[in-house]
Amino acid sequence: MNEEFWKRFPTIPGFDCLKMKHDIQAKIYEEIKDLSSEERVAYFNRAGARLRQLGRIEARDAEPLLVKEESADARVRSG
Repeated sequence: MNEEFWKRFPTIPGFDCLKMKHDIQAKIYEEIKDLSSEERVAYFNRAGARLRQLGRIEARDAEPLLVKEESADARVRSG
């Protein structure tokens, strides 16, 4: 994406994109910090379902999200 591409999107005075991103991430963190891995997967699957209902993303598969988390020991051994 070059400079000409970005000229199509005017800036919004007073809008801080990174602040918005950090605020949203902090909100999500607070909502999921005490959830188990299975509950976190369900949380994000529900969020994806809402986006599909709103037409923001395309529904490709009905398969649930599968997440494999490595233990801290596995990261130390591989790093």
